Amino acid sequence: MSTTRLLLLGAVRIFQPVHGYLLRRELLTWQVQDWAHLNPGSIYSGLRTLAKRGLLEETEGEPVSYRLTADGEVEYQRLLGSALRRPEPGDPSRLLGGLCFFTTLPRDEVREALRARDLVLEAMVSGMDSAVRGVESSRMAPASTVELFHATRAWVDGERGWVREVCARIDAGHYRFADDPQGPDRPVGGLWPAAVLDPPGGA
Repeated sequence: MSTTRLLLLGAVRIFQPVHGYLLRRELLTWQVQDWAHLNPGSIYSGLRTLAKRGLLEETEGEPVSYRLTADGEVEYQRLLGSALRRPEPGDPSRLLGGLCFFTTLPRDEVREALRARDLVLEAMVSGMDSAVRGVESSRMAPASTVELFHATRAWVDGERGWVREVCARIDAGHYRFADDPQGPDRPVGGLWPAAVLDPPGGA
């Protein structure tokens, strides 16, 4: 599962070299068993599988520690970019996994990925609107079928609203990304910019 691979590779990348017990303890503080459906007992086997595939390197010692290989870094970057760009309405686990690590990318790359995500969501809205019209004009399916599309539309609309908000925060200088100068992970002066607190057209 791509979310599991992303979480394991990303966590190893942060703490490397790291052994399985420390990684398991850290990931449980992220509550991954709830939102990513990552069974705590599968973390060790997941690490071994990634090592067999050449994405992690096992270091000698007891306990065994892990670090990313060059191929592991490539796979991590691919999974992270996909998590930010490709929406899956109704299953937020991949996006949430991406948000665990999105500040490891350059600011402009994250902004571009999220705006690409919004374009996909916009296309989904158009497709759902067309599907609703098709159901309403056809007797091939129960009329209540439209609620499937209405529910999905609500998820998509909510996600598009979040994308606009997070892009505004990124543009306003929030968070410290990979290409930012070293410093605290907070806005200058410890204050949220007014442009983010009071977005145009906001309540």
